[in-house]
Amino acid sequence: MLAFSIVAVILATAKLQGLSRGASWAAYIPSGIAFAIGFLNPPSFSIARLIGGFIEWKYRQYLKKTHSTDTKDIRVIIIASGFVLGEGVASIVGLLLKIFGMGVASCWGCGSGICSACPRA
Repeated sequence: MLAFSIVAVILATAKLQGLSRGASWAAYIPSGIAFAIGFLNPPSFSIARLIGGFIEWKYRQYLKKTHSTDTKDIRVIIIASGFVLGEGVASIVGLLLKIFGMGVASCWGCGSGICSACPRA
């Protein structure tokens, strides 16, 4: 853990120095916060962010080709934020349902009761 924290400090310092001098390579050094979030979040969340980032990148390329204004550029970020917020709200609703003892609504897609939450298991 100590070794990786030293590596993180070195990378963060190199990135800050590179950005302050206008070096093009500094943009390719990952942010320490983004790197840490990748370890803390489950893969489903990280993969969803990767796909969302790819869609946003392609959308920005499309806007550059059409010479559009920056005001339209914010729409993708707002939509993505809404999806993340919706996922969070849905998980809270799911937790509340679980607390109150509600089980699964159906076993459709469960594969003949192999799901541990399915009453047929």
